[in-house]
Amino acid sequence: MGAKKILLRFLFIVFQISNAFSCCTGNDPGYEWKLTFEDNFDSLDASKWIRTLAYGGRTIWTNKELQWYKDENVSVENGKLKLTAKKESYFGKDKNGEGQFGFTSGMICNSESYTQAYGKWEMRVRFPYRKGYWPAFWLVPTQYPTLPEIDVFEYFGIEKNKIYCNHHWGIDYPNSTNNFYNGNSELFYQVESKIIEGKFDDTWMVWSFECFPDKMIWKLNDKIVYQSDKGIPTAPLYLIANVAVLDRQENNFKVDNSTDPYIMEIDYVRIYKMTPK
Repeated sequence: MGAKKILLRFLFIVFQISNAFSCCTGNDPGYEWKLTFEDNFDSLDASKWIRTLAYGGRTIWTNKELQWYKDENVSVENGKLKLTAKKESYFGKDKNGEGQFGFTSGMICNSESYTQAYGKWEMRVRFPYRKGYWPAFWLVPTQYPTLPEIDVFEYFGIEKNKIYCNHHWGIDYPNSTNNFYNGNSELFYQVESKIIEGKFDDTWMVWSFECFPDKMIWKLNDKIVYQSDKGIPTAPLYLIANVAVLDRQENNFKVDNSTDPYIMEIDYVRIYKMTPK
């Protein structure tokens, strides 16, 4: 083979390697998002959503939350899903406990219809600010304990201009104040948080979470607000959106006593997976 042919072949190989590398590291990531789950809430689709926590729970007893989730507090109107929390006395009982609650609320969960490992979860959402009211969009696996837990956003009802992206991972949730497992020196539960400041009340926002084998990305209106490479979930995840109510210490254990309904509106939910280009 002549020197000219060798040179041409060498340049061709270099071009191929360079082109493949640029697809993965440049503006072109080398993959595209394929839609795998979607609801635009033209109706309340019972084949996609349950209105309880997975396995039928209607409050999170361990959090000592003040609300009881009722089916009636989930509705669809004008193409928007509405989760309504309100001050209302209600005696609730599920398999985990029973008690008197001062609030009722709504939630949706797709644990029975769709789970996915890795990919992108996205929601267009709006909610007001009210002390003690706690709208959230989060992802957990079907395994127990439900870790890692990805909180795409939590609006705690403490400070109007602060919203949180949280990430919990480990062997189990804390059973002691120091987060050590059965007295051992090895941490069994960890959590990291990112506080985002801005205007969040009564504003339409698009929140998304992207999960890859080597990193996780939280986005608000397509802008990265948080990233992490710790405790990446490998099991399939399902989605929850809800409004909890809690009398937090930061609020002097008080909750806004308004009798007006608190409504979290969701325009759409979409889930995607990565496919090669």
